[in-house]
Amino acid sequence: MANEDSVILKEVDQALEEDRTWNFFRQHGPALIGAAVVIVAGVAGWQLWNHMRTEQAMEQALEYRNALELLEEDREAGRAALEAVAEESGGYAALASLQEASSYAAGGERLKALEIYRGVASGNAPKRIRELASLRAGYLALADGRDAVMGDVSDIAESGGPFSFYAREMLGVASLSAKDYESAFATFNALSMDLETPSGVRDRAEEFAALAEAGRAGVNISGELKVDDVVRSLGLDAAQDAGPAEETGEGAGNGEEAATEDNAPSDETPSEEMPSDEMIGDASAEDGHDGHDHEE
Repeated sequence: MANEDSVILKEVDQALEEDRTWNFFRQHGPALIGAAVVIVAGVAGWQLWNHMRTEQAMEQALEYRNALELLEEDREAGRAALEAVAEESGGYAALASLQEASSYAAGGERLKALEIYRGVASGNAPKRIRELASLRAGYLALADGRDAVMGDVSDIAESGGPFSFYAREMLGVASLSAKDYESAFATFNALSMDLETPSGVRDRAEEFAALAEAGRAGVNISGELKVDDVVRSLGLDAAQDAGPAEETGEGAGNGEEAATEDNAPSDETPSEEMPSDEMIGDASAEDGHDGHDHEE
């Protein structure tokens, strides 16, 4: 009799449990089903969006490469193609603007190149591309005086980032050009003493510091400082970004000119020099293809 009672109690408990389970699903079932549908739809939507973004980046990369090839054959058509890529969103937009500005600088249109570089520097490109654009704008602004250079690179010089050494070097050259030998010596001496300064920049800083010290002592150093020194400090080709080299001292006119070329930046850059446009652009495109800033 006890066994029969135990069986009956188990059946009652099982029935009660089934009732509780049924009531739970009756109350919460629609919400659970809806949540599951939303999760599945979200995952599918994310995969579709990611696929579309990847396809867009690949298409933009192809447009960018085609524009570079066209630039070598027809400068005006190549610039137009680069401008079209620059107007799109994505990782190659800012890179296309850099190449377009480089083409204008190589053609002697300094102000147009300066305008584009500054546009990139103030835009929504990844941080390193904006800094690269600012450095190149500062280089072109040397012809406009130290204040113009400071407006482009002073923030980078104070940032402590990887480009700060080149920005500080450029400010030192601008001080030399302005005959502010005290500031120039202080800048170059600090660079030469900083163990984190890239070796190439440090070696040049020692030479520039000696030049500034000579100027501070009253030696006439006019005509000995050329813009192509800054070009080398940035790992850039004078023909690529500025056409013929200009002298910043009063003794210009010695007949030395840099050869002008229309080719794009070299893909192989020494470790102590600034990364090329393509290296930075490819990295930014691979890190998101969206052209948004990724702070380090």
